[in-house]
Amino acid sequence: MTKAIRITEKVTPGVLRERNTRLVLQTVLIGDGSMSRADISRSTGLARAVVSEIVESLMAQHLVVEEVGTPSGRGKPAKPLRVDTDRQCLLMADLRPTEVVAGVVGLDGVIGSTGRVDLPPNPGVDDVIRVLDSFLRQLAADDGRAVLAAGVAVPAMLSPEQGIVESIQLRWTDVDLAGPLQEALGYDVVLVNDATAVAMSELSHQSQAGGSVIVLHIAGGIGSAIILDGRVHLGERQRAGEVGHIDVGVSDRRCKCGRTGCLETVANLPAILGDASVEDLDAVSSPGEDPALRALAERVDHAGRSLGALVCVQAAILDIPDVVIDGPVRRAGARLLDAIEQELARRLPAVDVRRPRFSTMADQSKMHGAAAAAMLHELGVLWHSSPDRA
Repeated sequence: MTKAIRITEKVTPGVLRERNTRLVLQTVLIGDGSMSRADISRSTGLARAVVSEIVESLMAQHLVVEEVGTPSGRGKPAKPLRVDTDRQCLLMADLRPTEVVAGVVGLDGVIGSTGRVDLPPNPGVDDVIRVLDSFLRQLAADDGRAVLAAGVAVPAMLSPEQGIVESIQLRWTDVDLAGPLQEALGYDVVLVNDATAVAMSELSHQSQAGGSVIVLHIAGGIGSAIILDGRVHLGERQRAGEVGHIDVGVSDRRCKCGRTGCLETVANLPAILGDASVEDLDAVSSPGEDPALRALAERVDHAGRSLGALVCVQAAILDIPDVVIDGPVRRAGARLLDAIEQELARRLPAVDVRRPRFSTMADQSKMHGAAAAAMLHELGVLWHSSPDRA
């Protein structure tokens, strides 16, 4: 009989303390102000003395506060713990080809003030750094809390070292955005691919840990991200989900990347809109006899069928029926979801078909997910917030 192979890793006291600290802080986040030190000890299995030591450290770092307990019978009242939302915050930004949308979010995931600023035409990396530096500084000054870190969603392929490998939408290749921006601002800046940012936002809204979701972000390009068993799957080179420029047999058009048949030629936002505006998507559910709206509705249907051809492969290989659609195409509403669902039903067994849905945070999904990525990078934890709180 073959013996199981045990792979052991030396766990130092420092590593163990770091893991326990993350566990306690994550438990406080999930508890949402309802758990005391004793509750955390029972929930995590950590000794009360260990929990108390970690809580004192988190309080000293202004990450956790302990409320006044409410008397209930004999003994000292339990003092509930919550994340400190008064001292520190995160900044978040959604970098788009023509503008930046940004805002402030508390350590509990609740979004504060937001804003929008235009970029110059065909912006270079220096232009974006200058705009982001000024914009984020202003948001932080208006908010008044100390900034823990900033998360920036970008329409780009990223290297494991946070460099931008390529952004077809921004026309950038091999540029460093995070480094100079971090140096200018004085705190950590975490870059996240835009589809991955949407996935991070969805992950933070999962009602139960360990779920799996396929995310498609459709704007100037098409990107996908996979949440697999409660974790965002990035791949060995952090390029998982770069699906916009693959051929799934739905197009014979020439793409701006130089190849023919790319999914983006029929299913990205410019291909869907043609000469129409984003606002026109609001009317595609009932286009009537208007020739322009009928043509737009047909392009939405074609895009939906094309996206369905991609999703059915992803869903069948990974056994993930939950599909999330994000981007300005949300304005096409049920018509787009109908087309995707019908294509899934045509290609997959009925038991594997589930109606796709739009992203939980809508237009704020990317920057909210970028902030979640920054939170995970800095503290090793992720908030879990319901849509009505964020």
